[in-house]
Amino acid sequence: MPTRVSACFFAVLLGACVASRAPDSAFFSSLDTIRGLAGVYRNLGEGGRGASPVYLSALIWPQEPDMDHAAVAFIEVSVPAKNTLAVKALRGDGVEKEGLFVEGRDFELRAGRIRLKHELGIAGFRADEPLLGPYYENREIGLDTGGHGRYKQSFGVAGLVFLIVPVAMAGSDEVRFIRVGDAPAR
Repeated sequence: MPTRVSACFFAVLLGACVASRAPDSAFFSSLDTIRGLAGVYRNLGEGGRGASPVYLSALIWPQEPDMDHAAVAFIEVSVPAKNTLAVKALRGDGVEKEGLFVEGRDFELRAGRIRLKHELGIAGFRADEPLLGPYYENREIGLDTGGHGRYKQSFGVAGLVFLIVPVAMAGSDEVRFIRVGDAPAR
């Protein structure tokens, strides 16, 4: 009986939920087409109090180690073709980076959002993973109901740490990228 009580105590003790939301956070709007994404957005997002800085350019170009995301002031998004986004990272002195992203090849629009990452799996099969159990991670970007850019990352994990200690955790981070204007006409 004491073992059962202590196991329940640890299970309750090691459960956690963490969340970080942008001030005046609004829900995702439902986009039917990518045309709604056209606009100019601040690169530095507004997150919850004490949250680390999140740059829209780092979400768009995560594999660019030489890119100075902090120097980028704005992200300009235009739609030159029905299924193509043209994106520019703008600094005070010019363009830092630009790229074309094609729907169906580079991204998919689902439920009015662009899914950046969707992963489900079981942790514990690698030598450096102390937790054994299922996990998920989702990252998506879109617009909020006020027309500003919105990013949400959510995760969850449950299992046993070192095959002894039960743990369950879930959380989410939400960031808003203020829309400052319309993209120039092409």
